[in-house]
Amino acid sequence: MINVIIATKNFRFLYKLNEILDTIDEIKTEHILPDETIPDSTDVVVTTEPEKRLLEWDKKFIPKAFNRYYLFSNILQLASGIDNFEEVIIGIDPGKTIGYAVVADKNTVINVQEIYTAVDTVKEVISTFFNIETDNLVIKIGAGGGVIKNEIVHRLNEIFYEKVPIHIVKEDFTSKTRLSSSEKKLSKNITSAILIASRETYV
Repeated sequence: MINVIIATKNFRFLYKLNEILDTIDEIKTEHILPDETIPDSTDVVVTTEPEKRLLEWDKKFIPKAFNRYYLFSNILQLASGIDNFEEVIIGIDPGKTIGYAVVADKNTVINVQEIYTAVDTVKEVISTFFNIETDNLVIKIGAGGGVIKNEIVHRLNEIFYEKVPIHIVKEDFTSKTRLSSSEKKLSKNITSAILIASRETYV
């Protein structure tokens, strides 16, 4: 759990920030005013550009955008003391309902969700690409999914034109495999996407 203090008098900023951070289970937020004492248990302080000078704390984050990938990855990196992730893998389980997972450095799940069209899946990949700092971004797509898979691959190739590696991955047993009991209950599509992201064997 990452303890985040939002230190601001700007309540519009606070509302927009909480709207996103409240959906992230790994982050616990608390609001204080900039002149109040920061709790010792704090990992990261989030504030605005004008208010940052009022706060004496090493790990301060001044967000420039309100995007889940951007906020979560920056807070996570700051709390962990790293500049960026060595590798981020996008796992996609294509089908009528598309599973989507973003996994950083092999074991940190940044986001999971279900998506219902190839176009929206590609939009999510673009959002991931532009909002997470990483040395290496890889996309892994399950070999099943037929027409949906082909459309996703085609659209991604048109957009990234070999700038981002796209691998087709065997899906054997991904739909029947359960993650460890410590994981929260996830749909089979999301579970498959996470497992696809971890696969090393390509078709």
